Amino acid sequence: MDNSLSILPPNRKWLLFQAASDFFFLLNKAYPRTTALDLTGNRYGLNALERMLLSRGLFSRQEALARRGKREMGQGWQGRLLVVDGHNVQITIESYIEGRPLLKANDGALRDLAAQSYRFRLTESSNVALDMLIRFFERFVPHEVLFLFDQPMSRSGELAAVYRDRLARAGISGTARATPVPEREFPYGRCVAASSDRAVLDSSTRWMDLACRVIEYHATPQITADFSGIIEADSIAKSLFEDGGPFW
Repeated sequence: MDNSLSILPPNRKWLLFQAASDFFFLLNKAYPRTTALDLTGNRYGLNALERMLLSRGLFSRQEALARRGKREMGQGWQGRLLVVDGHNVQITIESYIEGRPLLKANDGALRDLAAQSYRFRLTESSNVALDMLIRFFERFVPHEVLFLFDQPMSRSGELAAVYRDRLARAGISGTARATPVPEREFPYGRCVAASSDRAVLDSSTRWMDLACRVIEYHATPQITADFSGIIEADSIAKSLFEDGGPFW
């Protein structure tokens, strides 16, 4: 499947603007998310990638504002325990490295569209992503960091061991381990959670977009779609009728 939307014909871009308007409207009317996406996708004849774009990028105003209200924007996370959703952050950075599509969602999170988690494998990109993370932590030193990796995924124990070694060699206080269900291991009340996973964001008291910060520390990422400005009901209309709207 071609994951590139940068060559999407103008008529498909316009179609997505219209579909986003409908999807956002239905979400704000409390339609079940799957129903809203099916109705919107069927009405506009969206393909699987376009539906994924809407699904990962748009949330109701209430959901988006609730998550944004807990997002750590400053450096306060450096004084607290930082618990990292390991595969989530690793795969997002790898998506940037490999040029896979990235989007900015209206809940404030940077997400990929690659759906790589179930078939994740250690590659050279994995090493590059880890190097980027370590260099970021050498510049912005955390008080303590814990990486939690999804144990059912292939070679998660090996990946955790690599992280432990690199953290120790860099003199960063922290560790890494594989666990059956990482999101259940977060001590949400006493940590800053680092993830873009919706379940983690909703359960957290504070969260930060570590993958986004790491990527932006090293370079300016190429964003396929930017939904971050779509919060109020009239923000869709502005996107539709103003040149250079926030999507493209």
